[in-house]
Amino acid sequence: MEDNRVVSINKNKEPEIDSIGFMAKTIDSFPVLERDILRLSLGLGEPYEIMHSSDEIAEILNKPKELIDKNWATGMKRLGDIVREEKSKQENEDAYSEIRLQMHNHLIKKLRSLKEEWKLDNISQVTERIILAFFKNDLN
Repeated sequence: MEDNRVVSINKNKEPEIDSIGFMAKTIDSFPVLERDILRLSLGLGEPYEIMHSSDEIAEILNKPKELIDKNWATGMKRLGDIVREEKSKQENEDAYSEIRLQMHNHLIKKLRSLKEEWKLDNISQVTERIILAFFKNDLN
């Protein structure tokens, strides 16, 4: 008896957008003060291995706490917007991949069924027969 399992399509997934690497890379593109504040507050990158409070960040960066708080809020909003946009994009790509996978599996199952029905040796013969039938009018 032939194995009827269908091999799935390799989706080649990127790292999750919630990863520290994604956030660190995203924050790198922010204005310098926002970037430094978010790195310090989130504990991202060297020498920022630990999370700091806004008071500590104000002292480290030698800036007023109000400026730190304002830039932290702006940076977190920007980061949140980017993460939401990336999640939406990833969900759309995942949905497309899932539909593509389902269509692929359905096609393979149908080709295997026709192979059995037409008593052929392999799926290539089924495909060849379908292609010849499709182009029959063009060949005559």
